[in-house]
Amino acid sequence: MTKRYREPVEVTAAAAGADPHTPVRFTWRGSTYRVLSVLGHWREDAAYWSGGGVEVPQRDLWRVEARNSTPASGVFELVQEAGAWRLDRVWD
Repeated sequence: MTKRYREPVEVTAAAAGADPHTPVRFTWRGSTYRVLSVLGHWREDAAYWSGGGVEVPQRDLWRVEARNSTPASGVFELVQEAGAWRLDRVWD
């Protein structure tokens, strides 16, 4: 089950040598989460939706396993659109 948040987050991306847009850490609601693994990455853009009359700006979505200072980890979906990041979903 997922919960949708669509809240802004601060993201630290990968260092040189890796994809520079890959999130490695993010801060949400005052807690910093370390990305343990990237479970998926995909891009949505207008070309995918063409012909349907829907305008969708290009955005990258990252599904990651991450954790903060607690021992339990969670699954989060981060979205990068127009240079800004947001936390879109959290899986229970």
